[in-house]
Amino acid sequence: MTALRPARMNVPGNKTFKMRTLSAVIMGLCVGGQAFAETNNNNAAAQDGTISVITVIGEKTERSIYDTGSSVEVYDEDRINTTPGASEIDDLLQLTPNIVDSGHGNNMPAIRGLDSSGPSVGGVASFAGTRPRLNLSVDGRSLTYSEIAFGPRSLWDMQQVEIYLGPQSYVQGRNAMAGAVVMKSKDPTHYFESSVKGAIGQNNYSQTAAMISAPVIQDEVAFRLSVDQQKRKSHIDMASYEPVGDADRIEMTTARAKVLFEPSSLQGFKSTLGFTYMNTRSPQSENPNQYAGRIFYPEERPVYIAKSNSAVWDVSWAINDALTFENNLVYSKFEYDRHTFAEKNPALKADFTTDGKEFHIEPLVRYNLLDSKLHGLVGVRYFKTSQDEKYMNSVGDHPMDDKTTTTSAFAEATYALRPTVDVTLAARFEREERSRNANATIPRRPTIDLDYDNTSSVFLPKIDVSWKPKADQTVGISVGKGYNSGGAGLSLNKFVPYEFKEEFVWNYELYTRHRLNDSRLELTSNVFYNDFDGLQIEQALGPDDVIIENVDSAKTYGAEAGARFLATADLELFASVGVLRSKYTETADQGGKTRELPRAPKLSGSIGALYTFADGFEFSANANYSGSYFSERTNDSKQKVDAYWVTNAQLAYVFDSGRVAMFVENAFDSDAETFYTHNQLDAPLTLRPRQIGASVELNF
Repeated sequence: MTALRPARMNVPGNKTFKMRTLSAVIMGLCVGGQAFAETNNNNAAAQDGTISVITVIGEKTERSIYDTGSSVEVYDEDRINTTPGASEIDDLLQLTPNIVDSGHGNNMPAIRGLDSSGPSVGGVASFAGTRPRLNLSVDGRSLTYSEIAFGPRSLWDMQQVEIYLGPQSYVQGRNAMAGAVVMKSKDPTHYFESSVKGAIGQNNYSQTAAMISAPVIQDEVAFRLSVDQQKRKSHIDMASYEPVGDADRIEMTTARAKVLFEPSSLQGFKSTLGFTYMNTRSPQSENPNQYAGRIFYPEERPVYIAKSNSAVWDVSWAINDALTFENNLVYSKFEYDRHTFAEKNPALKADFTTDGKEFHIEPLVRYNLLDSKLHGLVGVRYFKTSQDEKYMNSVGDHPMDDKTTTTSAFAEATYALRPTVDVTLAARFEREERSRNANATIPRRPTIDLDYDNTSSVFLPKIDVSWKPKADQTVGISVGKGYNSGGAGLSLNKFVPYEFKEEFVWNYELYTRHRLNDSRLELTSNVFYNDFDGLQIEQALGPDDVIIENVDSAKTYGAEAGARFLATADLELFASVGVLRSKYTETADQGGKTRELPRAPKLSGSIGALYTFADGFEFSANANYSGSYFSERTNDSKQKVDAYWVTNAQLAYVFDSGRVAMFVENAFDSDAETFYTHNQLDAPLTLRPRQIGASVELNF
């Protein structure tokens, strides 16, 4: 059974490290490392007395961890099942050192100190739009900001989940400057299988899920249906109001249908057509109720409702022994609504609605001849999205529209210079056309219009050189470029128009992979240095307004390291650590001071174990540590979060036709603060209270 794999040890460091300190870290990481991925046959590996070999699929090529230089952690079905209480992607992100997920609110996780939400969140995003730095995709479809920030993403019926730290722009394209999360759901099978799952827990938590897969035409056509609904009540008491009902109600529904076609008359051809429906609702934040001064967190909390329908069509055709053609086509429609309560005070009205659609097509050709020194791929991608938005406050309605068209070409080639030395060259050329229009009305002032229309092009290269003295020993170095596009908006309070340019990063990494002690110990590591150019960040515009600007200088550096150890055939241990240093320099009109990036703890880590015993029982636990960090860009000491620990555990019984589990999250009921917002020192986000629950899964 897959163990709780080491949540990757992130040992990020900053340029402010003294040279001897950085050298010591690098030397230590070259010996030890961060283990980031899983395999599908962990039981067999444990019985064999060895650690299973990790397989990575999220970079458009299937390869082992020893052929992968990216800092990535992979969860397969076994690892998800043995992670205490894991039912949505946030449960996995929170286990990864060097990733700070501060809880339910506007902000997506910070990865290596970089806010993956992008520069605009909350009210700022109302007029600037959103452009995340994290590309979270499910079966090839990249989710939007609102789907990531406010809608739980189900782990039910997932084949594999991969979490990448560091720029992935060259391979994932848009919105991948901080990293990527690649989720792959299970395909239909040519044999019958079905599952049902039920779970309950404190805070009215419940999960109801089911799956069925079966052949239609033997060995040629099969289908798969899955559905998952999860509900819970926020630990913060909130009021009920129309039209949302109870503001503290959090719900997620995901339904997916897939059809697999593998015609016997066309050898090597495979087609999968999938349809997905997602519907989520949640309060905008879970900060405590607060009434002092301006009411940021009333009992009648704003509620986000997000819905989407998408179709994904994947085609793969092995033309011959060397060439394979693949195509991924996605069409989706989405709708997001923010509801606020303004019955008692019309000035508090701040509703928002978005209706949009997306289309993308990505054909590619692979070259992979057995025993060839050269293998690689080349492809193109076309993406188009349009959305109509409306911000509604006490003054009136403010309509907006946003259109983006992106065309890109990408390629990757790996050549074996020697039997032990591989060189990989990759590149992406991307051209984006974006327009954003907004209309804002202010009493006793002329109507303010935002008319942004911009076309930009960027070249994103990457080179990777690896040395493999043995099949399970790798040392490598890589250099690559990442980016996020620019945009425009109106300041939230005074509606001042502004524009901001693209942001870029050069990423340098040294990585190691080691398999030792008769394949019972695995050590992995990534040491990184990121040099940003034009990092987009919120800056003050007067005493009570903000805009987005590009800063000239920003840097992060550090490392991630981890270890997996199969102590016995029944006991797997893991440990990981993250070290990070970050800094950026404000623009001159902001004072030009050098500060730390928010949510960038200098130290983070994780330890855990999976123990199987008594013919079917398994006990798993993990403890995760985050060092202190600043909540805001100003580095106000009053908004600094103290270090904290979180411990989770699970006891399960696995039998031939299912599993029964009892789990506890935040076992010691820590109420540590995780994030301060808007100088509201008496209403910080905190860890969710201890939750005890149980689940039953039956397979037929």
